[in-house]
Amino acid sequence: MTYDPTKLDDLEMLNLLAKGLIDYLEQVRGGEKDPFPYPDALLRGFNQLAIACALQGIERAKRPKSIPEFVEIWGALPLAAWPLQLDSVASYGLNTKDFLIEPDSGDYPTRLCQELAEIDSICNRPTRPTRAVQRNRINASALP
Repeated sequence: MTYDPTKLDDLEMLNLLAKGLIDYLEQVRGGEKDPFPYPDALLRGFNQLAIACALQGIERAKRPKSIPEFVEIWGALPLAAWPLQLDSVASYGLNTKDFLIEPDSGDYPTRLCQELAEIDSICNRPTRPTRAVQRNRINASALP
């Protein structure tokens, strides 16, 4: 199997970012200011995010420059405020007002983040729709 960065799956990227954020935030709550080495899933998701930003022509100033910056800034933004287009947000009916990190605490993943982390990344779709996806689904008939 060859890797084609032009065929990135943003749902897989969100899955990796969510898994990695959960591990990262757990280390932060355990007392580590900037956990290093970073969780593998977070590194892989961040790399996919960087490629997606470049492929979509997002100017460098708007791209996350580091994992701590991604966690601090992008994790606290609603998905709709991310400067890149996420096709899976519309396809799976994810709530674009949702964050990956709880805005009040800054150290806890949101329910959406937890449910994105549970997505079956091998099939690139949920093995069964999660509650957030069911609740926020725009068009239930669009599921494969």
